[in-house]
Amino acid sequence: MFKLGVVVLAVFACMQASNGEFLRRSGRDLMYGSNKIFLSGANIAWKSYGYDFGNGNYAGSGPELENWIRKIALAGGNVLRIWLHVEGESTPQFNNDGYVLAPDAGGNLINDLSRFLDVARENDVFVIPVLWNGALIRNDRYKNLIWDDAKLQSYIDNALVPMVRALSNKPALAAWEIMNEPEGSILIEGNSNPCYDTVKMGQYGAGWTNTYIPMERMLRFINKQIGAIKRTDNKVLVTVGSWSEHPQSDAYDDTFSFLWISELIKTCMHSTYKDSCLVGAGGEAQGTVDFYQIHTYSWEGNWNAHSPFKVTAASFNLDKPLVIGEFAQVCAGGESVEALWNYAYNQGYSGAWSWQYNLDNGHCQDSQDAQDRGMQTIRSNSHNGLIRVPIN
Repeated sequence: MFKLGVVVLAVFACMQASNGEFLRRSGRDLMYGSNKIFLSGANIAWKSYGYDFGNGNYAGSGPELENWIRKIALAGGNVLRIWLHVEGESTPQFNNDGYVLAPDAGGNLINDLSRFLDVARENDVFVIPVLWNGALIRNDRYKNLIWDDAKLQSYIDNALVPMVRALSNKPALAAWEIMNEPEGSILIEGNSNPCYDTVKMGQYGAGWTNTYIPMERMLRFINKQIGAIKRTDNKVLVTVGSWSEHPQSDAYDDTFSFLWISELIKTCMHSTYKDSCLVGAGGEAQGTVDFYQIHTYSWEGNWNAHSPFKVTAASFNLDKPLVIGEFAQVCAGGESVEALWNYAYNQGYSGAWSWQYNLDNGHCQDSQDAQDRGMQTIRSNSHNGLIRVPIN
């Protein structure tokens, strides 16, 4: 009788853990329960690049990462973005032929992520794990996951699906992000299918890693993973972190200046990550993003005319929520961090995530103090979306 009672209690506890609220999308808004949400926070994005989770690495990185969760919460933030495999140097576990065997060789990556998500929940901070980095691809095993469907499937079956399944009951898990800035590694080429035509992106600087992956292949890589995630956990959100506004929308096109043509473009706008492009490349009907994400920095002291900080979210004419996924006061055309957060909150965006909360002191990286001041600026706001959100 005692053993049966323990089993019943364990099952009940599991049901409680999985029956809470989860972040969701409704039209162009992000929702939690019945409330519209604004995701205000920071990119951590790592303590040790590619070596934070799994293979015993969390023992070294975890205490600092968890402290940063608490600091972000104290500043009034409600979300963080953190990188996982990055370039595949530590995780997932590969065999000698480049096929994936497990999330990590040490068998503790899932437990590490679980603990990280639990600490985030305790502090009412949502988490967006980023699987891969497209801004740098130097590892051939990682690169071959993009080129080889069988190797990608081994990652999906042996690493991705086990992670998604094990963490599907974590309310702090806001979304999975498939890749940071895939445009960095694409081949610049024309194509009769506008989904795969990257000439315009190349004019603005895409393809900087010289990895030369065709956009169709990159979209297939993304679509296949999203489809697997959605089949495993149909409530979780998924996104992709785009390096600028150019791949996300043709609502603004510098080649046309006549008003009526500009308006025509807005009604026929193209987004590389829209549903039809992703499904067309990979064939997974469920393999579509739930919200769009743009990264934006000024160049030589000036914003691009169509940077998110110069226009409204609605002006991109997108059909889903839009988040400003990376930005920094030090690369913001002289604007204050307070002004940046206020602008994002009041111009229709669904979130703003500063770059970056670790202590690397890299290019276009704000100090923790500056990022804290930005989050504090809007922490009590609610008129364009709640920020203070108790995670159940």
